[in-house]
Amino acid sequence: MKFCYAKFNPHQFLECHILDAINVLKSIKNSFSWLEEISPGIFELSFYAVLLHDIGKCASGFQKKKNNWGYRHEILSVPFVQFLDFPERERNIIALAILTHHKTLDDLKDILPVRVADIGPLEFDEKLGELLERADYIEKMFIQRIPNIEAYYFGTTRPPKKFNLPPEWRERLRDFDFQKLIEWYENNLEAERVILTFMRGLLNASDHLASAGETEILPLPDITERLELKIPIENLRPLQVAASNSEGNLLLRAPTGYGKTEAALLWANRNAFRNRKGITSRIFYVLPYKASINAMHQRMMGIFSDPSLVGVLHSSASFYLYSSALEYRRLSSLYHKIYTPLKVTTPFQLMKAFFGVGFHEMLKTELSGSLLIFDEIHAYEPNVLGIILAMLKELEHLKAKTMVMTATLPDFLEELIKDTTNFRELKASPEEADRFTRHRVNVVNGSMDSVRELIDELGLHRKVKETSKPALIACNSVDRAMSVYDELGEDYRVLLLHSRFTYGDRETKERILLEKMSEYDFVIATQVVEVSLDVSFSTILTEPAPLDALIQRFGRVNRQGWRGGKIEDVYVLTKGSDADRKIYKPYAVVEESLKMLQDFDGKELRESIIPELVSRAYMPVSEKLVDEVRYYQNMAQEVFNNVKPMMEGEDEQKFYQMFNGLEAVPGTYQGIASELLDKKMGMEVYRYLIPIPWWFYKAEQENFHRLSDTGYGKYILVAELEYNPDKGLQRVPLSGGEIL
Repeated sequence: MKFCYAKFNPHQFLECHILDAINVLKSIKNSFSWLEEISPGIFELSFYAVLLHDIGKCASGFQKKKNNWGYRHEILSVPFVQFLDFPERERNIIALAILTHHKTLDDLKDILPVRVADIGPLEFDEKLGELLERADYIEKMFIQRIPNIEAYYFGTTRPPKKFNLPPEWRERLRDFDFQKLIEWYENNLEAERVILTFMRGLLNASDHLASAGETEILPLPDITERLELKIPIENLRPLQVAASNSEGNLLLRAPTGYGKTEAALLWANRNAFRNRKGITSRIFYVLPYKASINAMHQRMMGIFSDPSLVGVLHSSASFYLYSSALEYRRLSSLYHKIYTPLKVTTPFQLMKAFFGVGFHEMLKTELSGSLLIFDEIHAYEPNVLGIILAMLKELEHLKAKTMVMTATLPDFLEELIKDTTNFRELKASPEEADRFTRHRVNVVNGSMDSVRELIDELGLHRKVKETSKPALIACNSVDRAMSVYDELGEDYRVLLLHSRFTYGDRETKERILLEKMSEYDFVIATQVVEVSLDVSFSTILTEPAPLDALIQRFGRVNRQGWRGGKIEDVYVLTKGSDADRKIYKPYAVVEESLKMLQDFDGKELRESIIPELVSRAYMPVSEKLVDEVRYYQNMAQEVFNNVKPMMEGEDEQKFYQMFNGLEAVPGTYQGIASELLDKKMGMEVYRYLIPIPWWFYKAEQENFHRLSDTGYGKYILVAELEYNPDKGLQRVPLSGGEIL
């Protein structure tokens, strides 16, 4: 008797892989109890899908040639479903899950067997013949073990014995009607949409995790117990206590520095599903920027310690893990599966489930029963916010709960969120909010064109010497930040920080800022500083911006000042640059923000009035923005409705173009990048990549080309523009010279 292997590197017997996958499914079954409420019977049907999904690998051709066999093993696995003692509906659901556990129905439609009169043997018949060469193994080894596997999974000494192989099983395999199965799918799609989604999601999760060497998914330890190691329960603030007692969707408004993250974790602890091992609900902490995501991941690691418990998901997460000396290959793979209980992520990673990108059914299964925490939700453009709202509406039907928290949410955004689903609201009392007042606003007539004179006039350099902390110069555009850097670089110790540095240089700059901050007089930065590093500057001179953005920038000054009631001056210029009108649309929000701040010139900006001021700043354009958000919400809902389980969804390349922009290697580094690729050190190439927004690529398209015509280089863009580690990528064509 010849054995059958499911895996070959290293070799693993079919029944061993199946048992590993069953272990994963059993772990999910014990954790995701809510799935049975949404789709009764889901875990029984999923068991038989997992049990039979790889039996087609027994074909002799697959055993000899593996990936070069030239046929789909799942097509040979499907006909075994007819031997299950289930009604036709349940058998078809199981069969469709098995059929699509690698490829979608779109990919398979042209290779499924079609029986037509007067046509000779099909390729299916030939491959089935190869499978039957291992009939002894199937009958005497694999099938004989099924009752024991059933007993183990269902936890009973009297297993259901749903699988019964008849004497004529070989002939019946050949007669399986695939076209009838596809017709059933088409006729029953709407009625069975949810269970088909979960079936493919559970089979993918079980198969992928078992293949990765995992046999269970992880729960999260009790959050309150972990937090008490950092914050004694008697030291919790009123809103943190209120959040820990709130059930259902929650909208939390509190000042910067209040401890909203801890409030969110306590809310999650209250609302989570549990089993005896811990919290089983998946928690997604959603932030808009990579820098803030990386910082939050490190913060969560400080609470939960184990990188298997705290995941990070964004477009360059693998490089972040690699740079953090973590097991980036294993972890970056596991973070995309139903394994890690807490994930810090962008909303774009979650959108994949609803746009039908990748194995979207697995992500949607993971999102069921989940807890979503949206921080800094005010930072999204109307198109992204509309998609998020449509997503929340969908998740409401999957037993998910949402918490939204902010310090600067305009009233019109609050109403949009509340209209989406039922939210309870918590906000700090005026007295409590004012305890966090830390800034005195000064409106300065002028622009960055006179930055050197303004530094002298305002005494910023003196402030730097007094505090041993640099002052922050906040600019709205990269080009403006570069010009200010050139202006100040000759006479002062300056550090420039913006989005147009390579990931490696950006990482170095942020580390220097954290470790050697006192060595600089001024840090010149764009919006990247609003949400990234946990650093505190002596003061700030900023270009005008929407009030909520200014509040975030002010938050980089005197961060812990509320502890001693200390107030620091912050300075807002009255004039920006021409580029600002392209960055902030509609620009009327900036103008209204400046107008209101004039009333507070020389006065403390009390935290209790910030929400009202932000709402007033957006009032002239609120109706237009509401209409825009609603438009994208409705459009997203239409896209979501058209996504079908087990079928391809929104074009994947189009999805990434919509949200992620591009990445490119500066021309001065292309030789290094090519050499690293030749040495199979692809992860090191990330150090030399720069995120490139689509508008920038379009404006400078003639200066971009592919690294090479073949190999991995054809996927890497080169920007033939001037670059250096101090200043970043400039909009100047590369003039040649030595590689830096």
